[in-house]
Amino acid sequence: DDDDTGDNDRTEGGNATTNDDGGTDDNAADDNNNAQSLPTCEECDYSLFTTQWLVIGAVVFVVVCLVASFFFPNTRRRWNALATWLKIKEDSLLSLNAKLSVALFTCQTIQFVAANHANTDGAKKLPPVFGKIMDALSWVSLDLGLAMPGAGCLVPRFQDTLVFESLAFIGVGALFLATYVYAATKDHKDPLVHLRRFVEFAKFFLPPVTRVLFQALSCVEPAYDAGDEGSVRLLIVDHAVDCRSASYTPMRVYAIIMIIALPIGLGLVGLIGLWRLRPSLLKAAKAAEVSQARGSVQAHSDEVEEALNDSLELKNSPLQPLFGGYKPDVAWWYDIADMARRLALTCLTVMLTDQASFFLVSLTAAIFAVVVHVEVRPLQDEELSAFVTLEHWLVLLAIMVLLLRDTNMFRGANYWIADVVMLSISVALVGMIAKDAFAGCFREALGVGVSGARTVVRGQLSHRGQVAPDGGEAAGSTEVEAAAAVGAGEDPVAALTAELQLALAKVAEKDARLAENETRLAEKDALVATLAEELEVAVKGDRQEQDQETGPKDQQHQQPAAEDAQL
Repeated sequence: DDDDTGDNDRTEGGNATTNDDGGTDDNAADDNNNAQSLPTCEECDYSLFTTQWLVIGAVVFVVVCLVASFFFPNTRRRWNALATWLKIKEDSLLSLNAKLSVALFTCQTIQFVAANHANTDGAKKLPPVFGKIMDALSWVSLDLGLAMPGAGCLVPRFQDTLVFESLAFIGVGALFLATYVYAATKDHKDPLVHLRRFVEFAKFFLPPVTRVLFQALSCVEPAYDAGDEGSVRLLIVDHAVDCRSASYTPMRVYAIIMIIALPIGLGLVGLIGLWRLRPSLLKAAKAAEVSQARGSVQAHSDEVEEALNDSLELKNSPLQPLFGGYKPDVAWWYDIADMARRLALTCLTVMLTDQASFFLVSLTAAIFAVVVHVEVRPLQDEELSAFVTLEHWLVLLAIMVLLLRDTNMFRGANYWIADVVMLSISVALVGMIAKDAFAGCFREALGVGVSGARTVVRGQLSHRGQVAPDGGEAAGSTEVEAAAAVGAGEDPVAALTAELQLALAKVAEKDARLAENETRLAEKDALVATLAEELEVAVKGDRQEQDQETGPKDQQHQQPAAEDAQL
């Protein structure tokens, strides 16, 4: 029934529905249903079918690739060609990755907000189409326990999930740090790249891990009578845990320590690091202001990028993923503020079981984010800025859909009409805000995808795949020769020659950029000279006008003086 209150899903992640003594709850099924009668495990949630098959498909794909690489030499030749292609297309892939990351952040935020809303008192089921969309987006939660087959049985208790996910995040961070130390000891050309990769990893996985930590602090008083035990407070995600029991205290302390260490600690480290880079960022901003006189947005963007690359402190910083792509005057704080917004929407709201508090916090964060982004315009890339603008509006629209559903204003046929109208608004937002950005992203993804597929199928790079991102013919021709050497076989000399030719191609590309910069400097010098000439002409004109004005006055003073001399 559409009018009925939806299930609050208090057993998220497939957790137990038992009492503290390990016995089954009065509402549990009989012993014939083995899955329901287990003391720490309930029936597996088959609504995660899509997510689980994605994981299974990925694992099967990796296994097939490894087997093919071992038994078929041509497969290894294809991997070598693909590695060379990745180096050539690095700039295009980074640009595409930024847009796809925004899309992932959008889906992740909306999915978590909807899941948190389901745990509020009186929450109603999502509209049919929106519900289907949320189910399809369940994989963006990046929850390993839910994604693996047999979810709810692989990690049966929430306390196991809490420890597993938090320590897994720390373990991956330690692995990145160890890789950085090893690369530094081996005189790697850029060992800090491993720390930058950890920062990118944290931007994806910090909200899911932090949400699990906040779930450990979210308790609720059940609606039923506890009998002789009096009132109890149960953990929302695991009703087998009594929040007033002594066994819950270690879990609570562990969650608080991890919250201080991970979201708060990492956020402060990032903010302090960006604050130390603030002088260099502001210096780059001042150096880029000169280009605004030329009246070209693209020229201004190039000047900003050039100014950032000129600073070795910024170019080699491990925090580059936090300020790269932003305008220098706001780069030292905006990404940290955006992460705080995501954590507030996805993690703080998980503790708010009261609908008034939930919508107050979520609407405040969403509206404030829209206003700040529209007014500040922090991104240099206009297409990426359109994607982020669309992200903020879609998150706000999703919260409004939840609010309208809880008001119970729509019933029967009107309920479907409201669903269609809200979806139409979503499509209209995409068309009005990011139509050109989506078209450009689609063309870019299609071009990169076709080029990569052609490389894998042929086992070597075509001429079109070898042209440098900026269209340099010299770089493209040398890289064609490099690809041919790599694709010829496993000869070490050919591989080294290919790497050398690839390096020479990159040097040629940098020389071309330097020549372009020299041309820009010459244009600036010519512009300065022209302005100096115009200024000199203007000064001479002012002097002539002053002489013309003062000439008659001098003659009037000279006539009385001459008459006095005659007398």
